[in-house]
Amino acid sequence: MIIAVLLITKPVGSAIFVSRFGPDALPYAYILTAVAAAIISTGYSQAVKYFSILRVNLWSLGICITALLGCVLLIPLRNTEDFVAVALYIWVALFGVLAASQFWTMASMVFDIRQAKRLFGPIGAGAIAGGIAGGYLASLFAETVGTRVLLIIAALMLIPVILISLFVWRRYIQRVPGRRSVKVAPTEPLSERPHQLILRSRHLMLLCGIIALSVITAKLVDYQFSALASARYADPARLTAFFGFWFSTFNVIGLLIQLLLTQRVLQRLGVSGALMFLPAGLGLGAFVMLFIPTLGTVIFSRCVDGSLKQSLHRAGVEMLYLPVNLRIKNRIKTYIDVLIDSAAGGLSGFLLLFLIDYAGASPGQISILVLVLSLAWFASVLAVREEYLDAFRNQLAHLRPKRSKRKLNTRHEEVMQGFLKVLEEGDHSADAKRLLYVLERTEKMQENIFLKPTERLLFHKDPNVRARALHNLSYRGKNDIFDLVVFMLDDRELVVKKAALEYLINNHLESAVEVIQQQLNHEDPEIAGLALIDLLIETNGNEVLRRRWHLHEVFAERVAALDKMPGDLAFKWRLHLLVAAGRSGTNLGNRFIAKELRSPNEEVIKVAIIAAGETLAERWLLPLIDFLSEAPYRKHAMTALTQYGSKLVRILPRYLRDGVIDIEDLRRLPAVIEGIRGEQTVSLLFSMMEKFFPADLELRLEVLRSLNALRRDFPELPMPRKKITKYIRKESSRYQHVLDLLGNQLAMAKTLGDDITKGREALIKLLQKRREGNLDRMFRLLGLFYAPADIIPIYRGLKTATPPERVSALEFLDTLLDNSLKQSIMPLVEYEVRSRVETVVTTGLSEAELRVMQNLYFSTTLKGTDQKLKAAVLFLLCFRPEDDLESLVRMATKSSNPRVKKMAEQALGRLVEV
Repeated sequence: MIIAVLLITKPVGSAIFVSRFGPDALPYAYILTAVAAAIISTGYSQAVKYFSILRVNLWSLGICITALLGCVLLIPLRNTEDFVAVALYIWVALFGVLAASQFWTMASMVFDIRQAKRLFGPIGAGAIAGGIAGGYLASLFAETVGTRVLLIIAALMLIPVILISLFVWRRYIQRVPGRRSVKVAPTEPLSERPHQLILRSRHLMLLCGIIALSVITAKLVDYQFSALASARYADPARLTAFFGFWFSTFNVIGLLIQLLLTQRVLQRLGVSGALMFLPAGLGLGAFVMLFIPTLGTVIFSRCVDGSLKQSLHRAGVEMLYLPVNLRIKNRIKTYIDVLIDSAAGGLSGFLLLFLIDYAGASPGQISILVLVLSLAWFASVLAVREEYLDAFRNQLAHLRPKRSKRKLNTRHEEVMQGFLKVLEEGDHSADAKRLLYVLERTEKMQENIFLKPTERLLFHKDPNVRARALHNLSYRGKNDIFDLVVFMLDDRELVVKKAALEYLINNHLESAVEVIQQQLNHEDPEIAGLALIDLLIETNGNEVLRRRWHLHEVFAERVAALDKMPGDLAFKWRLHLLVAAGRSGTNLGNRFIAKELRSPNEEVIKVAIIAAGETLAERWLLPLIDFLSEAPYRKHAMTALTQYGSKLVRILPRYLRDGVIDIEDLRRLPAVIEGIRGEQTVSLLFSMMEKFFPADLELRLEVLRSLNALRRDFPELPMPRKKITKYIRKESSRYQHVLDLLGNQLAMAKTLGDDITKGREALIKLLQKRREGNLDRMFRLLGLFYAPADIIPIYRGLKTATPPERVSALEFLDTLLDNSLKQSIMPLVEYEVRSRVETVVTTGLSEAELRVMQNLYFSTTLKGTDQKLKAAVLFLLCFRPEDDLESLVRMATKSSNPRVKKMAEQALGRLVEV
């Protein structure tokens, strides 16, 4: 209705103005429109602060009707021709943006963003249909009934608009306040002026830029169209008919685009893709106009503008508003639509004055500027896509995973000074925890400013602080505190003694032989054992030093003496000797580890596992992998295996090919190797679920979890995108099959009400579990393809968030996905979201049709690799045999899976009986 009124009045206003003042006066009209728009938009923005959107809209429509009828009364009066021509032209320009803006504001309050994507096309088609009717009405009756009657008809047509607005507000907005695309933040600072709200949002800035560039470009094209048309048709009535015909024709084309293309383009290319067509088309028309400056060429450009602006482009622009906070949107939308639109029109007026009056440019030469503006417009559309995504990122920000705290390796001067202050005050500070934190942070900092304050902490009353300070000084090795450290060997606290011994071995191995030897021969296993371990670590790879210290002999003597020691003492020595065995690299050490791995003591086995990992010998790999399936030792086995690093990644493929790893242990391996950085690790993980055990769903999920961890911890590590895309498509295909079978079984249970409830319920329960697993794996794969910081909030938003957040998550995913993935993923995800709100059951099919579909899905399942699902289907067939599936049931009796084989034999027996 609104667009019909606009298309009735626009030909009248344009014809009267151009006939009265000529096309060269259009720039002045653009400027006057901008001034009037500034006044109206400011008043409108202030009004919505104090009154509801409905009240402001109704008052503005009433003023529009009054102004239009005022022009009707003034037309026949003498000396009012100039005033009416200017007033009517400005009225048309302002009404077109103001009334349309009010309508789309209400539409955005009624529909969420997913509904908007589906419905803005048909809604826009109604607007264009009204434009067609209005344009042809003006074209047909302009010469017969006159302009005054047309204007009266237009004024009367606005009365139903008021009534419809009241109905929509009371039915769909007042009663259903939750149907909005975003939550209203109660703390939003509404005291800010609209331009301030716009300036602090890059998304709104780019939106304003797109609108401004579209208006300026359209005004330049409109001038070209009007100038060449007025040169062809001098009579006002013929010019009105020309304008009316073409305006309506543009709307006919726009209607076809709206009905046939808008929804498809929005769904496949997204908002930014939809917004690209108009600048691209106008840029093409401007390029052609440079070489063929005729009325036919400019009709093409005007056709592009007229047909796309109210269809594809309008839907795209309105969707850019949807992720904006509702209270902000109410303040700025009409401000942007009216003021920015009209200000851009005023700027185009100044540009035209300069080009025409000062530069003497012809209509064809203006196309140079049109081409430049179209390119800038196209660039703005490309930039707004990321801002559109950021709007949804911000809405789902609270669903992002919390970042793990990482050590700060900064050398910032302020941080360094803060650390230094804590250390300098530490000798009389009681805050040991704070000192330990700073000592840990400054451990690897080689700056000399920390040296003296750390030395003073050797006298701190807390033994842990003394030990940690000595550890830091041992790491630096730039100080001479030998005598003090020797003295600290007699400290009452064991932790300090150990730190002192570590310091001497690391820094004074040659000069402190006698002191270290005393510790090595100490009666306390905590001291002697630590001395042996530290010496083995310090002399690693240096057999000369090891022989000089007789370390292998000492180790052998201690091992031999274990059987003669009392129980507690032997237990302590056994633990220390196991750690030493891992560092010794001797056959005796390996035999000792092998013996203790069979110990009846759980604590000894745990230390032996770690020791085996310390050796980095391949002989321990399979025994360590076997421990992965034993819960008490799993954590220690994973730690031991991780020490192998890339060596483990190189060896595992051979073990997988030889089939020497049990599937239970294999499912634990991805969590082990996920901490080993490298492309070879990625390849190994993919091969686990691709080559060796492609049918194992648990392994597949564990592999994907580990790949996600690699992507999180090493974001620069390249991922095989083609392979991931293939897996996403496979997973979505499995997901589709599960959804189809689940829907069929729900419908069967509802329709038949048969006596096989137990079997069907078991199948439905398993399918629901499979559906969750499919969704999880699909999003984990997407997390390898896209940024995890985007995918995780989307997944959480779809599963657990509120309805508005689910809508935002859906639209975020839809915009983020490439077209190659969107068509296979989005229908499934939308079905998943809908099924969480309401039970989705296949309806409208007869029992026979449902059974045919069931057998088709069962056939696919029995041919597949999901053994549990096969068993569940066969279990159901035990209650209700199906002749069509007999051959597949017979094949299942030869399955290597014992449960599938058992169920198949029972189902086949039941089938034979029937």
